[in-house]
Amino acid sequence: MKAEKRDQVHFVIIFLLVSFNLRMGFSAADPLLLQVMNTMHMGRGSSGLFGMLPIMALGIAAPMGAVMVRWAAPGKLVVYALILAFLGIVWRSWGTLSGLFGGTLIIGFGLGVAGSVILGVARQMVQQNLPVLMSAYTACLSLGTAVGAGAAAPVARMLGGWQQGLLFWGIPLLLAAGLWSIHILKHKGTGGRSHTLHTSIRPLLRQRNARMITLYYLFRVASAWLLIVWLATLLRERGLPAYEAGLALSLVTACQIPGALLAGTLSHWLGGIHRLIALATLLAVAACWGLLAAPLSVWPWAAMALGAGLGCIFSVGMSLIAASQPDEGSTIALSGLAQGVGFIGGGLLAWGAGFCVKLPNPCLWMAVTYSALALSGLYFGLQCTEKPAR
Repeated sequence: MKAEKRDQVHFVIIFLLVSFNLRMGFSAADPLLLQVMNTMHMGRGSSGLFGMLPIMALGIAAPMGAVMVRWAAPGKLVVYALILAFLGIVWRSWGTLSGLFGGTLIIGFGLGVAGSVILGVARQMVQQNLPVLMSAYTACLSLGTAVGAGAAAPVARMLGGWQQGLLFWGIPLLLAAGLWSIHILKHKGTGGRSHTLHTSIRPLLRQRNARMITLYYLFRVASAWLLIVWLATLLRERGLPAYEAGLALSLVTACQIPGALLAGTLSHWLGGIHRLIALATLLAVAACWGLLAAPLSVWPWAAMALGAGLGCIFSVGMSLIAASQPDEGSTIALSGLAQGVGFIGGGLLAWGAGFCVKLPNPCLWMAVTYSALALSGLYFGLQCTEKPAR
């Protein structure tokens, strides 16, 4: 029994290390985009496409994980996907336009497959404390995103340029892939089972709960992506200095971590996940209005509140996917469906809703649009969670 518990602890540590790397390679490219544009002579249209490419690539790749587990065991497929993402990082740093776009697509494909399949493996390995594990998973995603964005420019300067700076982020990814490989080879009865799975997304389309979870995920992505992309720009337009506008966005990202970590405890304390969804969404909406309509002096508190709300919302989305299905195969299928529709549909919805920044009083329109998207997510979230006992 002690050996089994020890193996589970080892799995959780490696699982969280892999989770830490699932967005870091993408977020590290954003602070270097201006250098990349100047070196590659990219116009604004190309840079805009490059900015949308990660979320589209993740969305296309996520459903493919449910198909690929028919030919490769889930634990092994995670390794293959991480290695593919590493190769994409190498190609992206090559210094050519084809490498920049092609490498980004391959990174997205690898991380998208790994991100969808790994939830099924976690569902199989850790069945008792899934909400807690999903909170930690979401926190690691946020932490990896923050580390990549915050350290990208200093790393690039230290190593001598943006190409070396982008290549550097392949090292932690390769380390995570190596540790995951060692674990599944030593413990084939746990995360490294040798048999494949027969999964299909099609039956989920007939399940109301699966559809509600997918729509919740879609509006979660759309609302968060829309605000995070435009927040610093809108705050600067309101008169906040560039440094403080960037700091506000960093604060939102950083505060997602405690929000995610506390989600499981808050859900228990509030008496159900449905109440946490409602509280977190209303907190995020209020914080959005605080940032875009209230006096500028409240921006630090509003940014922290927005980050905490988003962290809880993200964590709930992961928990719903991991805990709503009875087995590993159906969890992988739902993960692929929700993330595929969520990233593609949510990304396109956020991109389309970005028109409001061109309207008169763009901060007001952005707050209204964010509120509509977030409250739509709240509606579908409440539809896919159990109601309180009477």
